[in-house]
Amino acid sequence: MDDHAGESNALTPETLAAYIDAGIPTEQRLADAPICILGIDPPRRELTLRTPATEADIDVSAYRMIRTDLFEEPGDETVWFRVTVDAEGVEYEAYSLLQSVADQLQQGDDMERALHVALDAYRGLLSRAPRLSEDQETGLFGELIALNRLIDGVGESRALAAWLGPQSEEHDFVLGDCDVEVKTTRSERRVHVIHGLGQLAPTPGRPLYLMSVQVTRAGASDSGATLPGMIERIRRRLRAGRIDFDDKLTEFGWEDARADRLYPTRLLLRSEPRFYAVDDDFPAITSAGLGRILSRPELVRSIDYRIDVTDLAPEEAPPVEFGAQVQEEPQP
Repeated sequence: MDDHAGESNALTPETLAAYIDAGIPTEQRLADAPICILGIDPPRRELTLRTPATEADIDVSAYRMIRTDLFEEPGDETVWFRVTVDAEGVEYEAYSLLQSVADQLQQGDDMERALHVALDAYRGLLSRAPRLSEDQETGLFGELIALNRLIDGVGESRALAAWLGPQSEEHDFVLGDCDVEVKTTRSERRVHVIHGLGQLAPTPGRPLYLMSVQVTRAGASDSGATLPGMIERIRRRLRAGRIDFDDKLTEFGWEDARADRLYPTRLLLRSEPRFYAVDDDFPAITSAGLGRILSRPELVRSIDYRIDVTDLAPEEAPPVEFGAQVQEEPQP
């Protein structure tokens, strides 16, 4: 446990994300008078604040994400009061709430007042749905990379019309002569998760391509972008398509409120995206494929699987829309 106290020990979003990504439970001392200890438990997706108990337990049953308890540690006569927050998807907001409780205690408030002052301040957090999952965040980032390139190739109106990913259609982009499914990974190899039997099933008479996107944490690089930053970058490019773009983001589950805090991770391309033709030689599991090996394929209701396309030969010529010169659109 770190023994440094005071506001100077406040965690930044990046620092908290690093603790969580490490996957190991850890503690940080937030203050000394009274002692306030922050617990970070990545496996449980929980954050806790404990301090010596001075009163009975406090009822927080009205808040679905928070619970409290009193406990003792072996060999320690101290009775601790603990606040636990289910922090999945809202880790930094949960940390800020617990830091607020610690700050109120340092100002002389008792725990009941400190806790309820913090709960009132963060009532919006407690009533909102969790953030996008990391997989959803990564997937949306990759689709935005594809959309940004498609705007270069065909202009904003045709690019936005082609983007069907937020609408949960089988394929992310439906172009003039082909479909494109975008898959994004943070791994060193091009390993992608495929959801369902239809995601890599070509529409009859239309070629299907898998666009493989690799991203990684940007670190100190100036070329990286957060998910909110990527969204704003595209918004600045749009003229007539801004409302359409925002509507599609809403269908994806995106909210601008608190976005900078919820999605602080800066990403950049690990490598140039590759395109793979999804044909008979491609390692895809489809209903048609199952029909050739199972007597009752209709009984297979759902399937998710991973494919590694790292060693497959990509298409030398990707769909022309992703490489063409931009076609200027008339001003609205």
